[in-house]
Amino acid sequence: MDKVETLRTRGSFSGVRRRKLAAGAKARPYDPSASLSDPGFVQKAILQALLEGDFDAVIGIYRAHLRVLNRSHTAKSLNVSRQYIHKMLKPGNTPSLRTFAAFMRLLRERVA
Repeated sequence: MDKVETLRTRGSFSGVRRRKLAAGAKARPYDPSASLSDPGFVQKAILQALLEGDFDAVIGIYRAHLRVLNRSHTAKSLNVSRQYIHKMLKPGNTPSLRTFAAFMRLLRERVA
């Protein structure tokens, strides 16, 4: 089997159309880490997803909030190892009910 060659120049994205904002349009930057670092927002979002029965959304919000937090402090607060926090960030891993309950308790304490 022959070795595959790579191009020396970058390819162009001819299929992608750029859009321009209308004159006078106001755009503002959005940083999701700002809202995901707010424990009150995360708590409400998780409870809403639980009420709707959307398990994937609950885990997605849980992981997004863990990415924003300091993993060492969070691990200490949840009484788990830092490696466990990193393991929870990987796709396919779900927290135990005990860990999730401790996470929700941590959110409640931070809101109060």
